[in-house]
Amino acid sequence: MFGMSDPEQVITQFERYADEGRLEIAEVMSTELVQRMLEEKSRSVQTQELLIRTIRSNASILLRRNKFSLCKNSCLLLRKQRKLIKKMIKKSNQKKPQFFDINALANDYVILGCAEIGLKHYFRAKKSLKIANKLRPADVETCIIILEAKISIKGTLKNSNSDHKKLIKALDNCGPVILDDGKFVFQPKGYLKKQVNQLVLRIENICNHNSIENNFKNELKKKIGIINNQIMEITEGKRAANAELAEAMDKLDAKTDYYSY
Repeated sequence: MFGMSDPEQVITQFERYADEGRLEIAEVMSTELVQRMLEEKSRSVQTQELLIRTIRSNASILLRRNKFSLCKNSCLLLRKQRKLIKKMIKKSNQKKPQFFDINALANDYVILGCAEIGLKHYFRAKKSLKIANKLRPADVETCIIILEAKISIKGTLKNSNSDHKKLIKALDNCGPVILDDGKFVFQPKGYLKKQVNQLVLRIENICNHNSIENNFKNELKKKIGIINNQIMEITEGKRAANAELAEAMDKLDAKTDYYSY
């Protein structure tokens, strides 16, 4: 089915379907490919890499379809297969492949945490999200998800001081707003791009919850104001689309119109 004889082609196909929002067919294809690849008893390191990529995509697709129990199972299988490939690589003296990238590993724990949230398992969710935060410290979205989890499962933000402080610290460290391909994003060094408008909306929802302490609410509102001001300045041409790049160019004394970046 689906030309399963060429796993790499199938992966590319169902990942494209997922990007297009065709999640049902993407789920069927990725689930079947995982099962078929697991049946191979003597997998090479390369095949194991493809299996991990398939499981990772499958977990993401299942989460988007709100199939939280299946998503969790996929995440646990992914963890098992990551451990296995570490042993395979150590035995063969090969270099670690790309899926050991910190961002990818952190995202694995975010997906597991979100599956636990869907299953209403607050402490398990927070445990996974804390691991993600340790791998990728002060990530704005992970900090937001932790607070959203408490709201959706516990119905309150009481006793969340440390989580609020982590979000505020993440906002301090996420760098200036950047205009990238027509979208406003954060991109701290070594981190994935995150769309600013979506994050701001989620922070505003946290601020509007009736159980948030006023001091944290005011601090978060202040951060939102700074972000919105940066967006306005870029839109009006008063600020470079990429301020950090402009500053670096300034140091080189380059005579360039930075606002075109």
